Amino acid sequence: MKRIINDVPRWSIYLHRAARGLDQVDRSDPRELRFEDELFERFYAGELEQLPLELQDSELRGWAEKVHAACSQLPNFARLAGECRGDADAAATAVETLMAELQPHMQDDQAALRRSIRSGCDRASAAIEEQRESAEGLEQVTFGRLPGTGTVNGEVRPCSAARELARRIRDDHRLKRIALLAGRFKRIAAMKQRQKVKHGADEITDVEQGADLGRLLPSELARLVHPKLRLAMLRDLSERRCLQYALSGTETLGKGPLVVCLDKSGSMDGPPDTWATAVALALLDIAQRQRRPFALLGFDDIVKQEVIVKPGEKFPAAELFLSCGGGTEISSVVSRGLDIIEQNPGAMRKADIVLITDGGSAIDMAPALRGRAVALGVTILGFGIGIDHGALAPWCDEVVGVVDLDRVDEKSAQLLFER
Repeated sequence: MKRIINDVPRWSIYLHRAARGLDQVDRSDPRELRFEDELFERFYAGELEQLPLELQDSELRGWAEKVHAACSQLPNFARLAGECRGDADAAATAVETLMAELQPHMQDDQAALRRSIRSGCDRASAAIEEQRESAEGLEQVTFGRLPGTGTVNGEVRPCSAARELARRIRDDHRLKRIALLAGRFKRIAAMKQRQKVKHGADEITDVEQGADLGRLLPSELARLVHPKLRLAMLRDLSERRCLQYALSGTETLGKGPLVVCLDKSGSMDGPPDTWATAVALALLDIAQRQRRPFALLGFDDIVKQEVIVKPGEKFPAAELFLSCGGGTEISSVVSRGLDIIEQNPGAMRKADIVLITDGGSAIDMAPALRGRAVALGVTILGFGIGIDHGALAPWCDEVVGVVDLDRVDEKSAQLLFER
């Protein structure tokens, strides 16, 4: 479709406008919006089809050519375009951020224009990275109204889910911090899951044919050093007909529920609660990948929040905003966690409770609860924020102290994410 000096596919224009919640294309579009359509196509598709000279906007052609030429001269622009290729939401973010930087300098000379583009590209790249990290961290969360709506000239219009999420994160510092930490913790969790040593096929039960060098019989390996048998052995290896040990073992059929108990007492308000919520979202992602039921229990003196997410379901975003207040009572939340596990055993034999708190409480019920956990095959892991290990030891199989609320240390990562 004709814009200023380029022909932009109608579908690309639709993607651009939908991603930003803008009006659909119209021949009376202002020049900046028409130029933004061309810029979007450069980011999204990587190339533009120039209109025949007689169809170009003669009044605006010189201005558009100047800005496009300035963009083409900068490596920053090329790198940003590479980051956006094929991603409509990223391309829309890049256009919006870059144009905000360019707007006051459209009539400047080429050198000043390049400086503005360079600065805008850097800002756009940072905005896209933050948007993607936030979306990754909140991947398992549903915000109900998404795809959301944007407002244009006072009128509400639909916009993409990613853009609406970005808008909410921009306006809510706590949600933004949770999203960024959760994305970081999820990457750590994925790495730990890949590094896990898998057992189960470690018992010799038979002899079979194959080509696994680590399981070949000694007699087969001996053929390699015999000058007359070496070629025959290599032939058998290529045809997967060498004799090798057959290994087998028992695999766990599945894992039971993962229950995360978050302290929502008054002292947790602020960075401790943000860190704990981000850890819970990373654990939710693991539970979904392992097809495990997930439960989040928020507690102070009582259990005041209970969210159960079955495999394939999403976590409701409203539950991320439970306020902190009150004291700390651990026995009640551990007891409720064990109830949930007892009610969801299925064919699964292993379950976990993760307790995150910055305080202790009376330990009268702790021995009975530990005994009940052992009977159910439940492991209780405690993460104490700024408190002594001994405060959680009566309830937990293992306790880790948390000091740095900007990351997950190695020991915590192993306990949390290698389950």
